[in-house]
Amino acid sequence: MQKYSGIPEELKDRRIWMLWLNEQGTKIPYRTGGTRGSSTDPTAWTTFDSVCRQEDLYAGIAIAITHPYTGIDLDGCLDAHGLLADWAAAIVEEFRGVAYCEISPSGTGLKLITRARKPDGAKCVAKMGDGKCQVEIYDKGRFWAMTGRVWSGMDSIGDGSEALRRLCERLWGHEKPVERIQAESLVSTGSLIDSARAYVANVPGTTKGNLRDSAFRLSGHLHAFISNDHERLDDHSVLQLLREWNQRNNPPLKDKELEEASVNGRKNGSPPADKVVDDGRVREITKIDPGVDMSGIIRQIEGDEPESEPEREPSAEKLFDPGDFPEELRNIEGLIGDLVGFNLRTAQYPLPELALGGALALMSTLTAGKVETSQQGRSNLYILGLAPSGAGKDHSRKLNRRILAEIGLANRIGPEAIGSHAGIVSQMDAEWCTLFQIDEIAHLIHAMQHRSAPHLAQIAARLMTIYSSAGDPHVPMDAYGDRAKVKTLHYPHAVIYGTSVPEGFWEAVTEDNMKNGLIGRFLVFEAMNYVDYQDPEPSRGIPDSIIQAAKSWAELRTHGGNLDSGGAHPKLLNYTPDAYQRHKEHSVNISKRRQKEDPVPAAIWSRVAEKTAKLTMLIACSRFDGGEWPEMTLEDVELAIRLNNWITRRMLWQADRHISQSDFHRDCQYVLRKLQEKKNSWFSLSELTRKTRKLSPRDRQEVLKHLLTEKSIDAEEIPPATAGGRPTQRFRSVD
Repeated sequence: MQKYSGIPEELKDRRIWMLWLNEQGTKIPYRTGGTRGSSTDPTAWTTFDSVCRQEDLYAGIAIAITHPYTGIDLDGCLDAHGLLADWAAAIVEEFRGVAYCEISPSGTGLKLITRARKPDGAKCVAKMGDGKCQVEIYDKGRFWAMTGRVWSGMDSIGDGSEALRRLCERLWGHEKPVERIQAESLVSTGSLIDSARAYVANVPGTTKGNLRDSAFRLSGHLHAFISNDHERLDDHSVLQLLREWNQRNNPPLKDKELEEASVNGRKNGSPPADKVVDDGRVREITKIDPGVDMSGIIRQIEGDEPESEPEREPSAEKLFDPGDFPEELRNIEGLIGDLVGFNLRTAQYPLPELALGGALALMSTLTAGKVETSQQGRSNLYILGLAPSGAGKDHSRKLNRRILAEIGLANRIGPEAIGSHAGIVSQMDAEWCTLFQIDEIAHLIHAMQHRSAPHLAQIAARLMTIYSSAGDPHVPMDAYGDRAKVKTLHYPHAVIYGTSVPEGFWEAVTEDNMKNGLIGRFLVFEAMNYVDYQDPEPSRGIPDSIIQAAKSWAELRTHGGNLDSGGAHPKLLNYTPDAYQRHKEHSVNISKRRQKEDPVPAAIWSRVAEKTAKLTMLIACSRFDGGEWPEMTLEDVELAIRLNNWITRRMLWQADRHISQSDFHRDCQYVLRKLQEKKNSWFSLSELTRKTRKLSPRDRQEVLKHLLTEKSIDAEEIPPATAGGRPTQRFRSVD
């Protein structure tokens, strides 16, 4: 992007990029998949191009400070007129030619990045006079929001080791180097701040109601850290560590409350014994144990060694995976089946689920405004295609674009990103039938939940309104003081075909947007696993049979006027008598079922009958080739019911695995998903620990105990391999 053109190419070429949002005064890193990022986890980082494509949905882009770079943050160095303070000017000149320098997002500071490593023993923060003026220096464990606003031509990076050494000596004098050796109990680095950061990394986040007390207690622990030279963390360093911990909270504390906790923990807290950092080793760390001693867990659960445990919310009702996508459900007669077959033959990685989802999206677009049921049902659909990263999710989107362009309906190809609810309304006002094909839709769904971005939060409401108004001649949109800006849509027919990786999407979905009806309106086609590569069929263009069938719909006129002005006169699509009776029976059964379900399943089942009707319409329309007008048969209804039931059961199963009512419930789901990756397979404790590294040892132990109690997992003890050894435990999920 042009505004980031000044950022050095060597930074752009590295996979160290994230996104960020301002949440209650705190900058929070995010992955491109819509979940929270991390300044210490390289798997959370991605490419520069990836974050630039999604930055409109966030506050901006960010970079992880990591080897071989060091970041130097000059806080409060620019005044209201943009003039640089003398103390900062000297630092900037020292790094001219060896550091990239840009203005910070607040406009009051500068950030420099150079190739260097902090000298051993160097601190992280130095106050520079009054107020918030200070220098911060980090070579790891930090992320910086980037602006691309280059300062004074400093747009290149060089070796800044000597300049950094001189700066650290000037700020802190000749510090005694700290020997970096393996810690015995908690940490692997010797500096006071690194030891404290390792401690914080093992402190779990918490929820509303416990936030302030937890911050106060953690502050007390951090103020108890003391080096062998009797150095302690200052209030600002504690505040920075509290901010790192705060990223794991839901919702996070406001920065002002963190500032209070960083001071009050020192003044009024009652911390445990001092945590002494001596030559890289931390002594008297008793609250957080780096190892996980699971011996005795099974016996405790069975009652031999009673132990009190905090009361936890029960896990959601168990639902079962409906299994792989049934092959017979993709064998639909006519255009849809032809599209699926051509898709699978020409893909390097054939994905039947996404091939069918893409074909239905195209069929929905072709039939816009031309068919309706006797209940005024229209054929508009919202569809999601989920598949692992790099599995070939874009193949269906490309085919849809090619076909629409070839039959003269390129105007119906909508934007591939949605930036605001007003953008949706403007597009639908300009083109009453639009196919939105959105890649990585998970980050959009996640961004819609943030109050800091109201223009995104309104997207869900507009999508639901437009979905339900496909047959309405006048659909008024947002009211403005200037009446000329008020839009009224006429017979809007929006089709969405969004794609994402499964884990990113389900982690972005919350209980609220499952219950409010948006997710329930989607048909979710999910390919869980990677598939084998195949040599695709040589490209000879789109088959004539597909083009002619698509043209039959494009050229169909159901009345004398110009249909492209809006679908005012659709042609009736009738049920056969037995088909109508079967659909009615299906609708009654769904209505009864939702009355017995919990809120989330009830919300999902509430939309099933409507989606079954739309699927039945499209299955019947698939057979139309310009000749005899189709009708909806019993076979069409049965196929639509089977397909929709499979989709719904899988959606509810995934919701049960991902959507939590509490942080503890979320952790239980996380561990259970890891154990379910291989059915009927045992995982040793060390294997499970590697798979669930984001959990603290204490939290992992509590989760395993809870899952054993509710019989979601099995556990068994393995005798020691040698005399005098300790027994080990292993675990597996219970199907």
